[in-house]
Amino acid sequence: MLSRQVLAPLSWRTAATIAAICTPLGVLVLLYLHFSRSGTLPGLFQMTAHYLISMVVMNLCGIVIWQADAWLDRRLSWKERFLARLLSGTVLNVLIAILIGLGIADLALDLDINDAIKLIILAVLGVLIYEIFYGWFYSYRYYAHHQVEWIRSERWQMELQFESLKSQISPHFLFNCLNTISSLIYKDTRLAEEFIRRMADTFQYVLSHQRRTFVSLQEEIEFVKAYYYLLQVRFENNLKLEINLPKSLMDSAIPPLTLQMLIENAVKHNVISAEQPLLVYITARDNTHLRITNSKTTPLSNQDGFRVGLDNIRKRYAFFTSAAVVVRNDERFMVELPVLNRPNGSAA
Repeated sequence: MLSRQVLAPLSWRTAATIAAICTPLGVLVLLYLHFSRSGTLPGLFQMTAHYLISMVVMNLCGIVIWQADAWLDRRLSWKERFLARLLSGTVLNVLIAILIGLGIADLALDLDINDAIKLIILAVLGVLIYEIFYGWFYSYRYYAHHQVEWIRSERWQMELQFESLKSQISPHFLFNCLNTISSLIYKDTRLAEEFIRRMADTFQYVLSHQRRTFVSLQEEIEFVKAYYYLLQVRFENNLKLEINLPKSLMDSAIPPLTLQMLIENAVKHNVISAEQPLLVYITARDNTHLRITNSKTTPLSNQDGFRVGLDNIRKRYAFFTSAAVVVRNDERFMVELPVLNRPNGSAA
């Protein structure tokens, strides 16, 4: 007795579809066999039993073949091994059609050798056509599902980028920058001019890269340096950033604003002063991960934005790699980002 794991559940819709296809096929096969023998079509009332037997045999073949295909689908992927799945399905289903068709039909319909050969040829052609259409349908369904998932991913990515963008050009950030400019104008006009230029570069980068999936690590580092300059002026050198990365990683990919978001998190959630300077390090581990570490000073009370920022980064990286974003919070706070390969020929 076959277990439930072997037999796939047969819904009434599937059964109705099989019956709608196999019942007329059974009639057509009987008509073909009778016509090839005598050159005439069999009467409905004279051969009622033959019609019923032919329809039952064809429906039985259809159900068994459907179960066989469901069993094969769980073991051979159309996507990964299309040819092997097509050939194995064809061979298995031809054998099923021949064994059931010839076995029952020969007993009930008294077939001769010529009829048997014709049935075998019909079985081979019919099953081959069926498998081709089945494979095409399965491939189309997979393609449609993949397209839907891709559209969902794109939409989700755009939402994440939008949330990231909102966090970077928030009124609070802009307010701090304007306050810094206001104080610098009366103290050091040259420094104020340089601050405005770096601030413009920062916002230009944010706006021009908001729709890009990737940027090179080199681009992100240059942006981080401009952003760090704004923070350094604002906190009067009580914030230190050290970047020590191998040149081999500079062409790797990174979602835009990722490093900036981590630095901003460190700034938002730690007190920064001459007594409690904040140190941030950007390094690499084994050329497989970017490591962003910051010292910890007196923590600020509101940690909600901190969690939101990390969740944003985790979700963005989940689009591109199965490697996890590692977060450690002990004596220092550390985040490790998997190194991503930049797509070939893509402007990201």
